[in-house]
Amino acid sequence: MRDNLEIIRNMGLGWTAFRLKYEIEKKLGKLQKQFPAFLYEDFDLHSRINSNESILQLLKESRKCYFFNNISNAYKQMTNVFQTEKAIAEADEICNGTFRYFSCRTFQYDELNWHYNPDTKKTAPTDKHWSIIADLGSDFGDIKWIWELSRFSFVYPLVRAYAAVGDDKYVETFWSYFEDFIKKNPPELGPNYKCGQEMSFRLMAWTFGLFAFLEHPASSKERLELMMKAIYHHADHVDKHIEFALKSVKNNHSISESVGIYTVGILFPFFDKANRWMKRGKKFIQSEAMWQIYEDGSYIQHSMNYQRLVIQDLTWAVRLGQINNDLFDEAFLNRFSQTVRFMYQHQELTTGKMPNYGMNDGAYIHPLTSCEYLDHRPALQAAWYILNNELLYKNMDVNEIAYWLIGSECTNAKISSIKQKSQDYSKGGYYLLRNDNSFGMIRCTSYKHRPAQADMLHFDLWYKQKNILADAGTFSYNTDMDHILYFNGTSSHNTIMANNKDQMKKASRFIWLNWTKSKMLRFNHKEFQVFEGEHYGYGGVTHRRGIIQYGSYWVVIDDLFGRIDNDSVSLSWLFGIQNVEQLNQNELIIGIEGEHLKVKTYSTQSYTANLYKGSLKPLRGWRSLYYGNKEIYPQLVIESIIKEPTRFITIIGPDRENIYPSIADGKLIIDSSEININDIGNTQIFNLK
Repeated sequence: MRDNLEIIRNMGLGWTAFRLKYEIEKKLGKLQKQFPAFLYEDFDLHSRINSNESILQLLKESRKCYFFNNISNAYKQMTNVFQTEKAIAEADEICNGTFRYFSCRTFQYDELNWHYNPDTKKTAPTDKHWSIIADLGSDFGDIKWIWELSRFSFVYPLVRAYAAVGDDKYVETFWSYFEDFIKKNPPELGPNYKCGQEMSFRLMAWTFGLFAFLEHPASSKERLELMMKAIYHHADHVDKHIEFALKSVKNNHSISESVGIYTVGILFPFFDKANRWMKRGKKFIQSEAMWQIYEDGSYIQHSMNYQRLVIQDLTWAVRLGQINNDLFDEAFLNRFSQTVRFMYQHQELTTGKMPNYGMNDGAYIHPLTSCEYLDHRPALQAAWYILNNELLYKNMDVNEIAYWLIGSECTNAKISSIKQKSQDYSKGGYYLLRNDNSFGMIRCTSYKHRPAQADMLHFDLWYKQKNILADAGTFSYNTDMDHILYFNGTSSHNTIMANNKDQMKKASRFIWLNWTKSKMLRFNHKEFQVFEGEHYGYGGVTHRRGIIQYGSYWVVIDDLFGRIDNDSVSLSWLFGIQNVEQLNQNELIIGIEGEHLKVKTYSTQSYTANLYKGSLKPLRGWRSLYYGNKEIYPQLVIESIIKEPTRFITIIGPDRENIYPSIADGKLIIDSSEININDIGNTQIFNLK
């Protein structure tokens, strides 16, 4: 009862009332009546079209409102820059029935099964109404494995390959897979109609293939009519069910679904509901973005990957609006621009990578690039140009998404002069410290919206393009609770865990209770850079963390104080590189590009230090960069039983003779400079051993 009351308090009475009503209606079969199953052959398309022109002629007019009116021959001149050979190789695999899941694993099919989970080798029911099929805890496993193929993201490499070499097989593959999906997914039956966001991603991909191949001989009248029926049904379904995303899910789903109906409304004005879809889609795109993106540009879901997903959604919608002279509000565009800036500031520019922070479900909804999934530059480049008519990066190979959405003129645009620097994003609780060759991100916030990870005061450190101290990632939403608690919980994050408990209480896969309260105490970057903050996730025990950045060195000071009584505590450091060697109890060496970094630990209490690599009991030393895939990475866990206020100090930096920092008389000595570390953290803790 206490847990249920906590959920209601956190989520609000409106959310609770809507969710209760929805679940009752679902059990009573109301959703089955509202979304009845039918066959497309019984669907009267022409009664829903306000025109007497042929479907082909209507679509030719619609294509003038799309990102491209035809596939330009100029694209062939860019194929080397855009590394199109990778797209051709992937498209050839797709034609042969081989598909990539979550940009990582590939599976080959002799015959497509749109309801098959290749991870568990089990199949979801195909003849049941979507409302009675479980998405979590089901016997067929994680439904995301089924949705991944049904998103039709493979359309984008097919179009890229066709534009590069003009092989007809890519067009025929698109249409044959589309027809196969329609045949094996009768409307409203099976798992592929459970999620409006998934249907919206499918809509976007379908329009891309439709307009790319519109006048190809394989695009027959029958195929075009079937496509129009499916697009109409998808938009109508999403529109009727969008209230669930707006009032219950309350995250990126509502933005994606709004973009889905806006896309259909603006592109196909001959549909009888087009005006409604366009207006509602635009209204919700703006209203949802304005509250989901905080004023400082950080995002409500506390996830870099979900933030990129929303940026791709908004890029698509704003560009369609520009082409069709349906401009968005200035306040919304400013907020959109702010979230792109936030991502840029947290980026390692030479690789395009970012901290693997927050939920990462593998989403890359418009993969119009050969750049790696973890490279955020292509998505940010397109968004920035659409907003400012300038580019963020000078690298030509990251321009392809922008090229497809805007045209070749974007490739010669001016490069914006935005400097990456130390700054705080206090609305979302991100604090960024930067110098010439490294940067660190610290989390410190009191949650206002649903948290994803129990990770307060987590520290993510990058040095010379490498993620030295890293976030573990997500792995899977539908796995055993031990893995969920490790990847989402405190034990995999670079912070302190007390008494083997997470900073918050796990209620379900996506719900935490007792949301962490935190306070930022200090953030400045004058003679040396320093962050200081604390959180109260352990009841009467406070964890305060100070981080000093000076020269090439990073010093982390962790204090525990309050009602301490034989508490067990553990300080975790998960490394994002493999070459880590433990020299002794308080020293590690990290090998990186011809030099070594040293990690040295001090404490006011005795402790043990163990370096785990792929341990199952306890679950330690794992990292997931791609959804559904985990890898072995080193994780240092320092453990102690404390009876009094305790301090841990961790120093990380180049292992250079006579320069590596030392501690004496309460002072940190770095290359003859002295910093009084007793001024940082809890000043009650002085006696450093």
